[in-house]
Amino acid sequence: GCMLNGKVYPFGLIERTEDCYRCSCSEGRMKCCSLFTTPVAYDNKKCKVVFNKKRCDYDVVQKDDPSKECSVYSRV
Repeated sequence: GCMLNGKVYPFGLIERTEDCYRCSCSEGRMKCCSLFTTPVAYDNKKCKVVFNKKRCDYDVVQKDDPSKECSVYSRV
């Protein structure tokens, strides 16, 4: 198998790792890509970015009330 961040994964396609990546594991190499996008354009004075491991994506929420989401204008 392949090792990623201290965990061994089997050969073949790994749909989702613990760290929210999709990987392909073959003998001698492992290729991964993220399952999440990073917010880059939002009101950073009123809002903050929090990683949601359950959804494998970032939530942008109000700093003073994290139960309320903020608008995101661009992600990369």
